[in-house]
Amino acid sequence: MSEHLAAEQWNALADGELPEPQLAAAQKHLAECAACTSAALAASLTKAAAARAGMRHAAPREFQERMRKLAAGGSATVAKSSRTGLNAWSSIAALLLLGVGLFVAQRGMEARSDNEALVAEVADQHVAAMTGDAPPEVISSDRHTVKPWFQGKLPFSFNLPDKLPGDTTLDGADMTYLHGQPTAQLLYSIGKHHVSVFLRQRNGGSPAWEERAGFHVASVPAGELEVVAVSDVEPRRLKELATLVAQAQAAK
Repeated sequence: MSEHLAAEQWNALADGELPEPQLAAAQKHLAECAACTSAALAASLTKAAAARAGMRHAAPREFQERMRKLAAGGSATVAKSSRTGLNAWSSIAALLLLGVGLFVAQRGMEARSDNEALVAEVADQHVAAMTGDAPPEVISSDRHTVKPWFQGKLPFSFNLPDKLPGDTTLDGADMTYLHGQPTAQLLYSIGKHHVSVFLRQRNGGSPAWEERAGFHVASVPAGELEVVAVSDVEPRRLKELATLVAQAQAAK
């Protein structure tokens, strides 16, 4: 079921009157569609609130006496029916709340999966840069040479930090892709450790810190951009460099 549920389906679901084949399809759709889950939950809670309000209503004593005489035991049947309806709506609401939880959990798992894929991708590209036969497309420690090389190649512009720690140097850069997005791969050295710093447009959540095959991966937001750094250098030094690159974007 790819289309949104109709209002008739929400109401039938809240009343427990949706036929079994349609119920299974609706439950599957609710697990994947936040909009329908929210709408169906709202309808169910509204019905439950109306049922509770009806049960709280106290009719005039004279009317109660007349009804008791005209239909002995009828009030008990009505009350039982009201309680049954309220319980049914409460059960449907619980089901929909579970659907919301499953939907959020599913999206969380997908986000986690995307983060793991990103970590694996940057680690693989870092290893390729260190061990590949082809040299980087730009070999320079001059940021005024490295930055202009990317003009026209990326859908965004970026800055490079003008000051680096004494044992940190810019070695060059490459044009690459992360998750299909054009990305700048900046190559640095911290002492004897090689570092790849990726600059790309922000695309949802990314890991603040991960480990992959002996490498550290740090992600730092930079406005509309994101800095992802990977290296086997001390974590503190890696985060320091990633933060410097991120802070440089504020100067644009």
